[in-house]
Amino acid sequence: MKLAPARIDGFLQKPDAGIRTALIYGPDGGLVRERAETLAKKIAPDLADPFRVALLASSTISEDPARLMDEMAAQALGGGQRLVRIQQATESVAPALAAFLADPSPGDSFLLIEAGELDKRSKLRMLCEDGERACAIACYAEEGPARERTITDILQTSGLRASREVIALIAGILPSDRIAMRSELEKLALYIGEGKTVTMEDASAALQDAGAAEIDDLVHAVGTGAAKRVGLLIERLYAEQTSPVAILRAAERHFMRLGLARGEMDKGASAADALRKLQPPVFWKHTELMTSQLRRWNSPKIETALTRLYEAEAAAKRTGTPDAVLCAQLLMQMAS
Repeated sequence: MKLAPARIDGFLQKPDAGIRTALIYGPDGGLVRERAETLAKKIAPDLADPFRVALLASSTISEDPARLMDEMAAQALGGGQRLVRIQQATESVAPALAAFLADPSPGDSFLLIEAGELDKRSKLRMLCEDGERACAIACYAEEGPARERTITDILQTSGLRASREVIALIAGILPSDRIAMRSELEKLALYIGEGKTVTMEDASAALQDAGAAEIDDLVHAVGTGAAKRVGLLIERLYAEQTSPVAILRAAERHFMRLGLARGEMDKGASAADALRKLQPPVFWKHTELMTSQLRRWNSPKIETALTRLYEAEAAAKRTGTPDAVLCAQLLMQMAS
C-alpha cells in the first residue's frame, strides 16, 4: 500500500493492525529518520531493549535471507511486540522481503525498513506499495505552505509565536533536511526563550549562522559580481555536503526578489522604496548590498539569469548530470 500524505501522521501514531511491514524512504534523510523513530517507538517504546528490538544490516540479510524470516517469527522475552529494523536498506534486501511478504511468519513482529531515495523501479518500493500487509511512506522535502506549516507547528511546540512574514523568512533561511531544520528551530527557541513572539531580527540573528548563511553570502556575492568570493563559498558549501539544487534554488529566490524590486524601480520608485515593498522584508544588514545589486542588474538581465537558473536546476535533477560543476560554472559566469 502506498500511503497517501494525509494518512502518514495518523499511521505513525497508530499503525494499521493489518500492516506488518513499513518502508520509509526518500531524499529527505532527516524526515526519514524522524518518521522512523516515531513509528519505531510506537512498536517498542524502549528502542534499546534487545529482547524487543532487532537491528539488521542489508548485508546480513543478503548473505543469509532466512535470517529475516527467523527474526520476524521470534517472540519477545517478557512479552510485547517485537520490532525488526533495517536502516540504510539497499535493494539486496528485496528477495528476503519478497519471501516474507509472500508467506508471513506467525506472530506479530513489525518490520521497519529505512532507505534513501528509491525510483519507481525499485523492488523494495514495489513490494511494499503492492503488498497487502505492507506500506510505503515517501519522504520528500517540504516546500511552500507545507514547509511553513511545519515550522509553525515546531515553534508552537516550543511555546513560540511568529507572524506569517517571519515564518516565510525562516522558511527561506533553514535547510530543507527535517532534522537539521528542527535543530535550528530549537536553537532559535533557546535564543529567544519560551512564550515569546519571534521577530524578524530574532530569526535573522539566531539562524543566519546556519548553513543557509553561507548560501546567503554566496547569492549576494553573485549579485555584486564578487567572482573570487563566489568560488570560495561554493567550495566551502560543497565541503559541507550542501546540495547544488539547494544552492540554485536559493539563487532563484534571491533573483526573484531582486526582479520584483527592479520592477518597482522601472515604475519610478527609488531603490529604497522598492526594497521596502518586498515581503518578507530585506534583512537590514543586506539593504546596502541589495541596493548595489539593483544598480548592476536591470530587468532583462534578471530575467535571463532566472531562466538560466531554472534550466540549471532542471538539468541538475537528471541522472548522470555533473550537478556540482554545472552549478558552480553558472554562478561564476553570472558573477563575472
